[in-house]
Amino acid sequence: MKKNLLILVTVVLGCLLSACTTYKASMSQPSNDPITQKLPKMDFEWFAGGDIQGANVDFVKNIVHSEINNNIISKEGQKEGKIEVVCNKVHLKQNLALAGLSGGTLFVFNLFGMPFTTSKADLDLSFNIINSNGDVIDKYSYSTQKKSALGFYYGKDASVCMVEAVKEITKKFRDDVNAKSESLIAKLETDYDDASTNYAKGKINASSKKKEITKSDVDSNIPQAKKETENTYALIIANEDYQFVDPVNFASHDGEVFKEYCIKTLGIPEKQVRYCANASYGVISGGVDWLKYALDNFEGSKAIVYYCGHGIPDEKTGDAFIVPVDGKGTNTATCYSLNKLYTTLAATKAINVTYFMDACFTGANKEGSMLVAARGVAREAKKEKLEGNAVVFSASSADETAMTYPEKGHGLFTYFLLKKLQETGGDVSYDELAGYINKNVKKEAFLINEKPQTPVVATSPSAASAWKTMKLK
Repeated sequence: MKKNLLILVTVVLGCLLSACTTYKASMSQPSNDPITQKLPKMDFEWFAGGDIQGANVDFVKNIVHSEINNNIISKEGQKEGKIEVVCNKVHLKQNLALAGLSGGTLFVFNLFGMPFTTSKADLDLSFNIINSNGDVIDKYSYSTQKKSALGFYYGKDASVCMVEAVKEITKKFRDDVNAKSESLIAKLETDYDDASTNYAKGKINASSKKKEITKSDVDSNIPQAKKETENTYALIIANEDYQFVDPVNFASHDGEVFKEYCIKTLGIPEKQVRYCANASYGVISGGVDWLKYALDNFEGSKAIVYYCGHGIPDEKTGDAFIVPVDGKGTNTATCYSLNKLYTTLAATKAINVTYFMDACFTGANKEGSMLVAARGVAREAKKEKLEGNAVVFSASSADETAMTYPEKGHGLFTYFLLKKLQETGGDVSYDELAGYINKNVKKEAFLINEKPQTPVVATSPSAASAWKTMKLK
């Protein structure tokens, strides 16, 4: 009798321990179900939206990447674009059922099919196929919801639920691409040929127009801070070598020297400075995410954001955009929203965020010609709403252009920003810094270019009364 009872208990325990579906690493491995004719070799870019709750976004990203890389994109040949995946929504919710019952009672209920946890995975992904010119040639959007209940001897846990949601969506995407793969491939190859021809003709990335750098007085004798500024984080983006529009002369030099001043003069530890030279959309987005994480997780933090490069307004709304090096002046979907930058950092726990923007957002470049030739005239970008405790130093106002200072090898705005930091060792109030930059940029812009350039300062409402006495160190 005892022997039979022991056998029965062993069998029951075996069922309890083995019958449930729990997450295993092998579950997130890619399916072996490639499309009939794989798309040409392309990059993969991932952007996480704001509607994220209870889920590991990198876990989702890695599964999607594996599915696309192994089943949709060819590994052979020349890169001819990219697949951009936007994670609009990812929710993972797990509830404990019958939480008030004792362990023994819970076990009895479970034998009759009562679950002890329930899980729900909501997922919404968009896929954009982008050619080598930066144009979106096809879009796909999918959403799914997976539910499961888990008992001692049946059901699926939360991780399995999410894996199934990801794989269901990527299968739908694979099937839809498969149905039109021939036309997509033809389109990508045609666009790649066009881009290569334009590059050879000098229509894209006109690097021949770049000017040689003259070393100036602000490039040496950089003051050294006596102590570190432990709670400040700096994000520096310097875009010079553009793929589809003219380069921004001296931008890389501006960014490199400003980085030196951040580390040496302002005393910011080098590991707390993120320098992004010739940044794509993904690099800019990653830099902002890095800064956001620092400001949210390290108490009493401050931020400095420096940008030098092209900016454009949306022709319909007037919203301002930073142009990544792979962005196009004709398509703001390929550019990074200035409003997104401001609102993302305003939502952090930062004490304050200071922006230095050596760019205009009118659609003109620093030499005065237009990024979008068809537009013909510079347009004043809409003033973005500032929140939090933010101060923005901008190189120009209204429909003016942010110009260069060839004699010094810098942008006009950046040169006088660096010059004041050099003269004061970084110990300067924002009011004094703004007045110095404004006075000197206005003067030299007229003498050098015979054009107006008026630097301006904008603040959030909460910083309106205090910004003049603020300092960088």
